[in-house]
Amino acid sequence: MKDTGFWMPAERIGRLPSFYMTNFQTGKLELQTLSPPSEWTQPPAFPAGTAGLLSTVDDYLAFARLLLDKGVHQGERLLSEHSVELMTTNRLPPEQIADARPLLAGHGWGLGMAVAVAPDEVSPDPGRYGWEGGSGTSWFNDPDQDLVASAMTQTSDFLFNGGMAEFARLAARS
Repeated sequence: MKDTGFWMPAERIGRLPSFYMTNFQTGKLELQTLSPPSEWTQPPAFPAGTAGLLSTVDDYLAFARLLLDKGVHQGERLLSEHSVELMTTNRLPPEQIADARPLLAGHGWGLGMAVAVAPDEVSPDPGRYGWEGGSGTSWFNDPDQDLVASAMTQTSDFLFNGGMAEFARLAARS
């Protein structure tokens, strides 16, 4: 994952995509300038795994495949199978899943990602895992289907207008 980190050299800053969101007053999709590109050219004071990671579609796919292949990338073990199991297995009791409904939408939580704990409209099999980002990104693996699904839209509308749910349903049926 050579292009993933919490900052990038200034000469590569032009690779950052723009971010869009609907203006609720006009109903039109508009460019949002949440942070200037220069903000991303220096290492942060405290890199946090919860937000602010820059990556490419290729690197994201490599990470997803690493997990789907239980820690092996191109024949080399990078994570123990046990670590992948811990990351992709639900750790929450039913009460916490119910309390976190707005955030987790009925899913459980592994070590770093949402985990499907019951059949739903996307898949009849629990065990699907992944995460949705606030900038309109979505990724999940479905081990039962040997499937990696990823959408990188760069618009938060994708989260709230039904696009993400439709993407997940269509990807799971492919």
